[in-house]
Amino acid sequence: MAFVEHLKNCTDCKKEYQELSQAWHALPFDYTEIEVPESLKDEVLGFVFDRKRRSVTETFMTKMSKLAMMLKSQFTPVSASIVAVLLLVTIGFGIANVQDKNRHAENIPIEILAAIPLKAANHSHPGTNGIAYIVQQGSAKNLVVQVHELPSVEASQVYQVWLLKNGTRENGGIFKPDEHGSGILTYQLAAGQTFDQIGITVEPDTNSSQPRGEKIAGS
Repeated sequence: MAFVEHLKNCTDCKKEYQELSQAWHALPFDYTEIEVPESLKDEVLGFVFDRKRRSVTETFMTKMSKLAMMLKSQFTPVSASIVAVLLLVTIGFGIANVQDKNRHAENIPIEILAAIPLKAANHSHPGTNGIAYIVQQGSAKNLVVQVHELPSVEASQVYQVWLLKNGTRENGGIFKPDEHGSGILTYQLAAGQTFDQIGITVEPDTNSSQPRGEKIAGS
């Protein structure tokens, strides 16, 4: 973000960025794969799992707020207070149990089972690129998809990930890119679930059970 702000006012950097972009756009289909640096893997996966923890916390607080409103409308102040205390005690024991399980889970290393390069599906957007990881922690297995230089979406449009197995497509989740064209998605794989290819399409809305829009990237 700091570089983007700097780029707005620096003529030299802007010129160099344009030259580098032109060179990159000329080589999307002619490159040699290299091992992704371990530091990059840690940054991507750290961001993903930290965001999931924040999402769970926000959902919990929303539910607690609704519960408080219900108690206020259904019980007298004294009864509501007693119920609230009992709930807090119960929740306290629950949180302690969850934290103990989380501490145990944190000791289980995250293993990267596969890294799958993603590239542009056509010449209309040659700069689009990314990578997908299959990661495992204990018995849980997740697909982490990160894509860059995506065309911007309008209104209700979204990007949708499809997992292909023997010609059959399964919805792997939806996401919207940020203002710089970068997007990230995590999808929990079912036990024993496998796939042959990954495809990413731009869809008119979130209701696609099969692709309706243009394919933008894939493995």
